[in-house]
Amino acid sequence: MSLPRVPPAIDTAAPASAAPPAAWGAASGQIVVGAVPRQLSGFLPRPGLLAKLAWAHERGSVVQVVTGLPGAGKTQLAAAYARARLAADWRLVAWVHAGNAENLLAGLGAVADAAGLPGGSGRDAAGAGQAVRALLEADGERCLLVLDDVADPGLVRPFVPASGAAQVLITTTSQPAADLGTPINVPVFSKEEALAFLAGRTGQGETGAAPLAAELGFLPLALAQAVAVITGPKMGYRGYQKRLAALSLGEYLSPEGDEPYPRRVAESVLLSLDAVQVSDQTGVSSRVMAIMAVLSAGGVRRDLLHATGEAGALADGSAPVPAAAVDQALAGLAERALLDVSLDGQAVSMHRLAARVVREALARHGRFTSVCRIAASVLEAHADALAELRDQPAVPDLPEQVGALADNAARLADPADRELSDTLLRLRFLALSQLIELGDGARAVAFGHQLPADLERLLGPDHPRTLDARESLAVAYQSAGQSAVAIQMFELALAARDRAHGPRHQDTIWSRNNLATAYRMSGQAARAVPLLEETLIDCQRVLGVDDRTTKAVRDNLYRAYQEASQAEQAGDQQPRGPLADQVGGDLQDDGP
Repeated sequence: MSLPRVPPAIDTAAPASAAPPAAWGAASGQIVVGAVPRQLSGFLPRPGLLAKLAWAHERGSVVQVVTGLPGAGKTQLAAAYARARLAADWRLVAWVHAGNAENLLAGLGAVADAAGLPGGSGRDAAGAGQAVRALLEADGERCLLVLDDVADPGLVRPFVPASGAAQVLITTTSQPAADLGTPINVPVFSKEEALAFLAGRTGQGETGAAPLAAELGFLPLALAQAVAVITGPKMGYRGYQKRLAALSLGEYLSPEGDEPYPRRVAESVLLSLDAVQVSDQTGVSSRVMAIMAVLSAGGVRRDLLHATGEAGALADGSAPVPAAAVDQALAGLAERALLDVSLDGQAVSMHRLAARVVREALARHGRFTSVCRIAASVLEAHADALAELRDQPAVPDLPEQVGALADNAARLADPADRELSDTLLRLRFLALSQLIELGDGARAVAFGHQLPADLERLLGPDHPRTLDARESLAVAYQSAGQSAVAIQMFELALAARDRAHGPRHQDTIWSRNNLATAYRMSGQAARAVPLLEETLIDCQRVLGVDDRTTKAVRDNLYRAYQEASQAEQAGDQQPRGPLADQVGGDLQDDGP
């Protein structure tokens, strides 16, 4: 396994103010951000709950917390409200999956970018989140932000507006999250709603529907899963109920956690998956579900699923599956309420309970690790294809997908599978490098903080790959404004390189330059000068005077001389030091 080398951080601008830009107030046109879900087939409106959301906002509540059981329809309610705000031409409608830090920071960064706020385009996701909050507090009229599937209230609290005219919806099963705003509880369907839903979707009327609805706990997700199976040949309400009663979860699932499923949700999903397998002779739909289950709960871009098909990962014999066939499978799965598709059609998501059922079924049948290997190889190939497209939406999405895959693999995959472990480590390092190159220090730190420890456990503390990851994480801390942490990590890495290779080895020289750069960028130019002088001499001896690294070190040293002089006395002064004339002359020849 080889890991790419991340360059040292370069000078960055001072953190931007969180104040909203002047252009926002004059901006024309509606801004829509994120994967607002489309209306599901047979969606049952709940006008009373929608009215509660509107009423709470009209009464001055900025934040409404939509709570309820898993599968009760919280996300669908929030999506219906968001679509209504879109139809009412609200200025901003933003949908952010907030199940973890990676999704949350990425989503808030996208909102900031779309609104032209500081910190957008991946430059500082935490700062972007603060800028979004400031915007909504200062000028949030007719603006809606949905934070979907919040698991940790503390994660979103810093970004939730405390005042203003904006509206924020938080969907969650966490009771402590209710303290973030006005709680709006989403109950399961009433008996009347459940019967109307089943009759409307199946076309079989209400006779015989009541016992089944009760067996499914009147839970909207379970009822939606049941519909497509009920309408199958020789099934009906009674037949479905018999199938449900005969299903033993122990034969199908290997639980990944202690959290129990809501009543009959797992069974209804399994029966839906069985129906998909029977109707889908190609196996594309089942494989799409498997791949989706190990990737991000925040959604998967359609172009990534197309790439998965082209790579031969969705068919027997590794035959490529054309994009049209993938889209056909997605449409069928959405019709069965197994997947949600965004309004713009570019993102697909799976309810986290359905995804958990799929993962546990794969693990029970010994297929989970192989699915993770396939997903990892597709992500790696897709990342290579996107390497030159830094401004494309698919590129910042990579860390989100890699992080989700790594988390899911850690729970259920075979820890002895070296192929998967190596690929995941490469992917995690690649994603960390990408976030650093995008300048998104906060996301890079959140994403990569565990990577050096994992490599140390696998390879040892002084292994070159471990040190590469540790220095990359130090660059991330530096980019995030945590210079003291970055300097400490650079110092430890340099000491380890020196022990392993000696002071004149190329890797040691590189580490010394990283540390000196961190000193200089933190305002400690006097500490940087002697390190850079030593590094420049070694670079010229080992790499040559015209090497790119040598030139970069020469530039660093020149700047350090200038900054050290400025710190000693006010006014312009020529850089002083034993190599001052050399680096000054070189820079005059080479240009800054």
